This record gives sequence, C-alpha cells and structure tokens, in this order.
Amino acid sequence: MLNTNSAAGTLRTPTGVWTGLTHHHDRTDSFTVSFAPDGTIALRTPHSVGTGVWSADRPGRFSYELTEILTPAAGRPGRVRIHVEAHLEEAGYQGTGTVRVHTPDGAPAHTTTSVRFTADRLAGGPAAWHDVVSLGAHIRGRTLHPGDEGFEEACSGWLLTVEHRPAAVVVAADADDVAAAVRFAAQAGRPVAVQSTGHGKSVPADGAVFIATGQLRELSVDPRAGTARIGAGLRWGEVVTAAAEHGLAPLCGSSGQVGVMGYLTGGGLPVAARTYGFAADHVRSLDVVTADGLLRTVSPTREPDLFWAVRGGKSNFGVVVAAEIELLPLRTIYGGQLHYPIEDSTHAARVLGSYLGWVKDQPEEMSSSVTLMRFPDVPQLPEEFRGRSLVLVRVVCTGDEEQGARLVEPLRALGPEKDTCGAMPYTQITEIYQDPKGPVTAHLRSALLRELDDEAVAELVSFIDPSLPGGPFPGIELRHLGGALDRPPGRSHAVSTQGAAFHLWLRLPAPAGQADAARKAADAVLERLRQWDTGAMLPGFLFDHDSAPEQVRRAYTEANHRRLATLKAKYDPNQLFRINHNIPPVGERMVRIDR
Repeated sequence: MLNTNSAAGTLRTPTGVWTGLTHHHDRTDSFTVSFAPDGTIALRTPHSVGTGVWSADRPGRFSYELTEILTPAAGRPGRVRIHVEAHLEEAGYQGTGTVRVHTPDGAPAHTTTSVRFTADRLAGGPAAWHDVVSLGAHIRGRTLHPGDEGFEEACSGWLLTVEHRPAAVVVAADADDVAAAVRFAAQAGRPVAVQSTGHGKSVPADGAVFIATGQLRELSVDPRAGTARIGAGLRWGEVVTAAAEHGLAPLCGSSGQVGVMGYLTGGGLPVAARTYGFAADHVRSLDVVTADGLLRTVSPTREPDLFWAVRGGKSNFGVVVAAEIELLPLRTIYGGQLHYPIEDSTHAARVLGSYLGWVKDQPEEMSSSVTLMRFPDVPQLPEEFRGRSLVLVRVVCTGDEEQGARLVEPLRALGPEKDTCGAMPYTQITEIYQDPKGPVTAHLRSALLRELDDEAVAELVSFIDPSLPGGPFPGIELRHLGGALDRPPGRSHAVSTQGAAFHLWLRLPAPAGQADAARKAADAVLERLRQWDTGAMLPGFLFDHDSAPEQVRRAYTEANHRRLATLKAKYDPNQLFRINHNIPPVGERMVRIDR
C-alpha cells in the first residue's frame, strides 16, 4: 500500500471523502465514499451503507471491494457486493466495476458488469463517520453523522452549556432501533449516550453512539386500573393532559417540559412530594435495553434488582424505552405563588424566617418551596422584576380548597405584593413554578440541607440584600422535604433524601464567556452554606459539575451505592453506559472515567 502521509501522496491515492455517481443501464445513483489510510472503505447512499477495503499497486491506480447493505429506508432487504478498478484524474476518479446483488439470505439475485463510477474529492482525510457507518444498516429510524442535516438539532437539549460531539446519532423509531444501536456500540467499543426529550443533556457525549428516543411516543391511559403506559419520547405536560381526561394525574415535577424517563430514572421529585413521595414509588414496570442489547421488562417480580437500580440509577443500567406508572385520582389542587418584594435585609429575614417557621407546622398535604431572587435592571425583564429583590413562595396543597386557604393564611399575613394562590385544576400544576420553557444557558448546582436556623437565614438573605454590592442572583430555591419522602416506599428504589429537610437548587446564568464566573458564584454560595449541607444530593439534580463518580456517590446512601455498583458489574461490566453521572462497577477505581 502506498505511503499517504504527505499531501502529494494523498493526492495520488484515494484517501479522503468522495461524492459520486454510479452509472448502469439507464439509471444513475449517488453515493459518498470514504477511503482511510489503513485500507478500509465506508460507503453511504440514500438507501444503503457499506464497508470494504481498497488497495493500490501503483500511483493513480487503485481497486476496492465493498459490501453494501440496503437499509430500511430502501423499502426492501438485500446485499450488494461491488468490485471496482479505478484511476485518479486530478480532483476526481473514474472506474469500472461489477455489481452483484444478493438476497438477505445470501443467494445471488443478478449481476451487472461494466458499471461506471465517477466521483469528486470532498476532503483529503477519511470521513468522521468512517468507522460507524454500518450502524445505519438495521436502523428503521434515522442515523445521523457529523455534518448531516439534522445532526445538531438531534444533539440539542435544554441546557445549552453542555455540547455533545457524538460519533453518530440514532433517532430511534422503536425499541428495536435502540437495541440495535446498543449492540453496535458494544461491538465498536464506543460508549452509549441517551437523551429522550425535555431537559436532558447533562454530560458531554463526545465520541459516543448517541441514542435519541424522542420518537418513542407511546401513550395510553387505563382509567379502570388507574395506570398509564408512557414512551420515552414524552414530556410530562402531555401525560398530565391525557390523564386529566379521565380525572387522573401523574406525579410530575415543576415543569411540563421535562422528559418522563430522565425524571423517573432520577427518582422524580414531584411538586406534591410531601403527600405522595418520589415519582419512582409509583412506577409499576419499565422496558429497558441493557448493555447486552436485550429488551427487558422489569418490575417488582421480574428482575427486581434491575427494577430497583434503574429507578434512581439514571442511565447507568440501560436505555429505558417505556414505563407503566400509577396515576392518582386527583382533579384539583390548591396552589400558587406569593411574591414578597425585599426592601432590606431585615425585611428579607422576616419573610424567610417566617416561611421556615411556617413549614414546621405543615401537614403532608402541603408541599412548598421558597426562592430568593435578585434581578438585574434590564429591559428584557418584565417591569415588575427589573432591578428588584424578591422572595417567592410556591405552595401545592392536595387537600380541599378550605384546607389550602387556611394553611396559607399565615403567609398572606406577611403582606405579599402578589398572591395567585387558589383552587386550580391539576392540569395547571406545572404553571405554578413558571420554569423556563425554552433552552437555557445556565450553571446548575444542588445540595440537600438540614434544618435552617437564624444564622442560615442571614447567610441566605445576604445574596439578595439590595443594600449590598454584587450583581444579580437569579435563583436560590429551597424545596421543603419530609412527609411521605421520609417513609419507605412501597416499591423500593435507590433514591432517598437521606433525612434532609430541604433541597437546595441554584440556577445561575452562564452566557458565553461567563461560565467560570457562574461556577465560582455557585461555589461561593455552597461554601457559605456548608455547615447546613448534609453532604448528600438527589440523583435527578446532578449536572456537569457533579458528574465525577466521587460526587455522584453523594446522591446515594452508602448501602445503596454499594448495591448499585454491584449491579453495575452484573449488567454493565464494560461501562458501555458511562456518558452519565457514572456509577463505576465494583472493582473499578472511582477516580476517573474516560470518555
């Protein structure tokens, strides 16, 4: 084989990417072919993919052989074997070859000789998709590679601070596509990354086989059983709407834009968590493709260990393609927001301190949170927020309207500027928090806190004190825990608040060039609150900063993490699913995971 290390050598051999036409009889077909220096070939056409080898015995002359497989897009199965003798002509090549068509079982169908091939060179090196082109051979959905139309869109997500650079994207049409993609990744030695829809996107998927399950949109409600069957491509707003037609409700979070599977596999912290516990408590079964490429239905009676691990273990154990969940007979709630403008630190401390005292007396029917915000004075914001500091209290009461109004009365006595609390249909529950509906560029952090005292109040209000210097601080949220979250679930899973009283959630803008500043600001907040930090976290609130295995470990009790690591060794010993907040299998050092 010729030496192709020099530019001149490259021009005298076919190394590179070519686009061309196949001419036979009265038909012309297009193709793109990639020649690598190691003598391998990868082929793509609108309806097929192929691999093979090439060789050159003298400058400007070469031959190649490849096997072309018709993809599902062709509408018929089959294989084509091609042999071509070709010569280079400036920026192109011409060749003549033989094409032999075979049936799927390998039987010859027909042979065409003297087929002409013409092509123009697009690039001097092999294509980015060279070693993954055969992935598309058995995918019914779309297989996308870098540079393809739709590739960037398929990789996009809610969190814009994380960029994916996968080797290929499989937009799965069904569970079989997911299984085929997993098997391919395992054979190719590439990791698997998965994104359903909604928020997703927490760890870069560089070099991975990226499986997008957004097209898996199965949704059916069984009102007699009080259950729903949901596909991985759904968002919670869609499930809420479908269930409401039967007077039922799923345990969703604060945003209807969140994808169902990422939420469930992270445990799912509902806005009504104190009444009903984690959403994972109410999962009946899951359909998951494991690292061996098998589709398994797991439940309390079918592979119960894997069922336990997936609910809380996120994507460490496979790709969840569907779930059956319990629905609640909940048509209405009592909920809304109370806004308190902050004039100074004394006022802020009074409002926050009163809220913290109020939650101590609340029954399990009442779930709530408090958010401290300091807004910039910019025209992009509504006038009511510009340049102001606010304390926002959100409430969700699963009792009747009378109980809700009575429980909220002490908060109303603090004199909110705005009060939207009242009875509402469950279909409006995701409007209470007014989470961003579009993508955001933000730095996200979380922690689990113990009970907060007056010193904690002083620290917290200092972040939004309008009399102190400092820039805007858009969000410190404290979600009140306890209640049903502290009771053992009926269907055991890997998630636990580990006895914490509050969940802390930070969201800081991180536009281009300001990511480091956002990280430092978040670090400063967490450091100043360290004495109230339990050291634990929730697996559904881990983002890029918390992706290291030693950080992920904090999301579980010691016993649960040990059990997860043992199950990881059983179901994914080769770390196929490592583009995530990784749980290394037992026996692997928990210091660094190569991606």
